[in-house]
Amino acid sequence: MAASMKAPLRVPVIFILGATGTGKSKLALEIGIRFNGEIISTDSMQIYKGLDIVTNKVTREEQEACPHHMINYLSPLEENHHIHHFRNRAIPIIEKILNDKKIPIIVGGTNYYIESLLWNTLIKPEDVKRAQKTTSVSQRIEEGRNADVDKEMVEKLDEEDMDKTDSTKEMSSFHRDLNNKALYERLQRVDPKTASATHPNDRRKMLRALNVFDEHGIPVSEIHEAQRSAVSQGLGELRFPNSCVLWVQSDQNVLDVRTNKRVDTMIEQGLIQELLDFHQAYNVRRKQENREIDYTTGIFQSIGFKEFHSYLILSEDEKNSEKGKLLFDEGVEKMKIATRQYARRQIYWIKNRLLRNRGHQYPPVYAVDSTDPSQWSEKVHDPAIQIVQDYLDGTVPKQEPLPLTEYTDGVEFNECKICNKTFVMKNIWKLHLNSKVHKKRMKSFRKTCDILDKRIEMKTAEREITLGNCSGLESTNKRLCKGLDNSDRDVSIDSTSEGSCLDVKAWASDIDSLDNGAREVTKSCEVEAKDGGTFDDV
Repeated sequence: MAASMKAPLRVPVIFILGATGTGKSKLALEIGIRFNGEIISTDSMQIYKGLDIVTNKVTREEQEACPHHMINYLSPLEENHHIHHFRNRAIPIIEKILNDKKIPIIVGGTNYYIESLLWNTLIKPEDVKRAQKTTSVSQRIEEGRNADVDKEMVEKLDEEDMDKTDSTKEMSSFHRDLNNKALYERLQRVDPKTASATHPNDRRKMLRALNVFDEHGIPVSEIHEAQRSAVSQGLGELRFPNSCVLWVQSDQNVLDVRTNKRVDTMIEQGLIQELLDFHQAYNVRRKQENREIDYTTGIFQSIGFKEFHSYLILSEDEKNSEKGKLLFDEGVEKMKIATRQYARRQIYWIKNRLLRNRGHQYPPVYAVDSTDPSQWSEKVHDPAIQIVQDYLDGTVPKQEPLPLTEYTDGVEFNECKICNKTFVMKNIWKLHLNSKVHKKRMKSFRKTCDILDKRIEMKTAEREITLGNCSGLESTNKRLCKGLDNSDRDVSIDSTSEGSCLDVKAWASDIDSLDNGAREVTKSCEVEAKDGGTFDDV
C-alpha cells in the first residue's frame, strides 16, 4: 500500500526517476536550488572519478549551483564495489541532510541503487542470524563442499579468527574467473531456489548470490525468506516514510530521437578520446594481471566501452582506414541501440517495481511529462515544485499519484530452443511466444520438419540394420535416393560392406534423432503459445 499522507514529516525525501534523456538531472537541480536541497546520485557509473563524458555527469557549474553527493569518489580501476558499499555510504549522507532540515533529492537511473535507498531490503547482520537459526552454518558449509566448491576457500568460513574481508575478496576473484555457465551451475548447486529465478546470463546477480553464500555460508534465498518472515521487523517498509517519487516521462518515439542525439553530442564532446585514454591506463594493469576485459563489472558496464571495443583496439593507421571508419560507424549505431534499450529497461523497472503491488509499502508516484521541451515549465517544473511544496506544508498534493496495480507475474523458468533464449518470468515468456520474431522462426522450423518427413523412410533402413538384415539394403538405398533431392544422391551403400552398414545405421540414427528433437521443440512451443500481446524485442 502507498505510504500514509495524513501526517507527513516536514522534510520529505524526493526521488526523481525516469528513463535516460528525460531530464531527471535538470529537474533535480531546479528543485535543489528552489528549496535549498542537496542531490544524491544513484548512478552506478557516476561514482567513478573521471570519465565524465561516457558517464554523462553533471557539469562543474551544476555541481556548484547545488551540492551533489555520491559522484567521483571511486577509482575506475576498482572492481570490488558493491551495492551495500553504496548504501552504507549514501544513507548517512541522507540522514545528515534531513537533520539539517534540508531536502534530500535522490536522482539517477541505476535501479538496484534506488531500491537500496527506498526500502529496507538489503541483507543486514540480523537477517543472517535469523536465517542461521533455521539452518546451521556448518551444514551449509558442508553443502558447499558437496557442491564442488574450492575446499580451502570454503573451510575458511568455519574459522573464528578468519579475516572475512580478505576471504570474500579471494572468493570474488575466484568467481570472476568463471564463465556464466560455470557460475550458473555452481549457483544451482548451492542455492537452487535463487538459480531458478535467475537468468543464466545475469552475471551480476549470480556473483552477488555466490558471494553471499561464501561470506555467510547460507544461501541468499534463505536469508530473504528470513527477512520475509520478520514482517514486524520492518521488511518492505519505506526506509524514509515521508518519501515521494517524481517520474519524468516522455513519449517513446521522442525519447528515441533524444537518446540518439545524446550519443552524437557525447562523441562531439570527445567520447572516443576519453575511452582511448582510459583503455591505455587500464591495459597496463590488465596485462600485469593477465586478465581479459570483463564488460559486466565496474566502469566497463558504461554504455560505450563494449560498443566501441573493436574500434578502440585498432592501431592509428587502422582507425583511419576504411575498416576503421566502418567499425566507428558500427560502434555509434551499437551505442545508440544500447542506450534506447537501457531507457526501455528503466521504464519497465519503474512500472514493475513501483506500480505493481507486491505487499510492500510504496511511495506515491507522481508523473510529469517532458515530451515537449517548450512546455517544460507548465508540464514538469511547476507541477513538481507544487508537489514538493505540498509535502513541506504537510498537505496532500492536489495532483493524484499513479494507481497501483496488482502484481500478477511470477517466476517460471523457460527455454526457447528455437530462438536460443532463456526466460525466468512467466509474462515475458508468454510475450516471447507471441512475438513476431519467434513466430517467424517457428514457421522456418516447420519447413525443416517437412523436409525431414521426406526422409522418414530412413527409419526403415535403421530397423533393418538393427535386426542384422542388410540383404535388402541396396534396393532400399535406390528407393530412398529416388525420393531425395539430387544433392542427396551421392550416398552409395555397398550391401556387402559391414562398414557401410554401420555408416547407414549412424546416418539413420542421426536423422531419427533430429526429427524427434525438432518435433519435440515445435510441439512444446505450440503448447505454450497462448493468448497474449506481442513484444518484438523479447
